[in-house]
Amino acid sequence: MVDCGVMIKNDRQYLEELNTKMRKIYDSIGRVFCPALQKIVVFNAKGFHHLHYLPNGKPRTAVEQMYKLRLIPLATAVVRNSSNVLEERCKIVRLVRRRHSKLVVAKQYALIATVGRKPITVRVVVMEFNNSQNPIFWSIMINKKTIE
Repeated sequence: MVDCGVMIKNDRQYLEELNTKMRKIYDSIGRVFCPALQKIVVFNAKGFHHLHYLPNGKPRTAVEQMYKLRLIPLATAVVRNSSNVLEERCKIVRLVRRRHSKLVVAKQYALIATVGRKPITVRVVVMEFNNSQNPIFWSIMINKKTIE
């Protein structure tokens, strides 16, 4: 019987290599102007951390991490090319990643654009904390409404 919850060594190695490669790309992005928000979106460590961990601090599955990491090269194009905000939500989140840290109100914006060599519709979530100068990149995913 095969245990599907256990990654084989090659998968772990692939995830580590993908993580290293995408971290370099992510770190090189820095800031991108978003026409939909009329603000600069910052790509910082909080956003990269969120690609690996759920809001409750538990790690995402390796499959989910690989899925999100592979989409990083498309993030800047989505932020630059989105002309409007698809969705806006208010969330209560921790200001820092520590378990008992202060909770703050933040706004989440969903941006969407069709990007890439083989066009695909991608959604980028941007988080704006109260009293912050710029919103930050928070997450990325394929827009499910385009999958049939």
